[in-house]
Amino acid sequence: MPDDSVYYDSYKEDRDLILEYNQVSLDDVNVINICGIGIDNLTRVQAVVKVIRMADSGGVFHIMSMNPYKMHKLKFNTDLLNISSKADIHLAAGAGMQAAAKILKNPIKERIPTISFMMDIVRIAEVKEYPIFLVGGRPESTEQAFFNIKKSFPKVRIVGRHGGFFNPEREKSVIEAMKKSQAKIIFIGMGFPKEDIWIDKIKQDFTNSIFISVGGCLDIISGQDKKAPAFFMDRGLDWLFRIMIRPWRIGRFLRVILFYIQVIYTRLRGKN
Repeated sequence: MPDDSVYYDSYKEDRDLILEYNQVSLDDVNVINICGIGIDNLTRVQAVVKVIRMADSGGVFHIMSMNPYKMHKLKFNTDLLNISSKADIHLAAGAGMQAAAKILKNPIKERIPTISFMMDIVRIAEVKEYPIFLVGGRPESTEQAFFNIKKSFPKVRIVGRHGGFFNPEREKSVIEAMKKSQAKIIFIGMGFPKEDIWIDKIKQDFTNSIFISVGGCLDIISGQDKKAPAFFMDRGLDWLFRIMIRPWRIGRFLRVILFYIQVIYTRLRGKN
């Protein structure tokens, strides 16, 4: 049954989104160095404007959302680091990214939560008629996420969707469906690092698409996974809530601790 508790207000009735975004400047956007990895230093609104300009200019792009867990994995995995270096935007999604940047005396303007950013993109895609494709999550979650997005944004063009679990043979048909759909925005929610590895593998087969890795957002939008309460979300502690309800993921927490040790060591050495 559809989950009617999941709804995202588009605010179309009292906002001219195109006018708002056209007035946003990107002149002060830059990239900061956090322990050798570049993070785009921009606001959430500026991130959306960058996506709009990518979509309107054409080409293939890869957007990654970064947090301390991912940063630590990248630092010690050459293949993942290489994939990351080819991505076009690295968003500071985790609250820990702001803390790390502050320690390194190179502050980040704003944390950009992945699910909020995703909904911003869906909202502008509805207005500008960008076709969207969803890949990821369990098949039932993907279908429910599709339903909930359409409920919130009735005019958005979701031209295809597929669960995130498939064998190599099925993979070919999924890629072919994505290409035939001519989707401008493709949300991939397979979890890190699988989703970014897959994006890097297939993106050369496309000519005019923006791939955005969204982790478990489709499961959250579908209502299959519980969203962190406001107390945790407001403080950037959604990751802690997920560990509390899934204690077997404690290894992720240990990686976060190791990341902060690395950040402090880098600060003491006077290098980024």
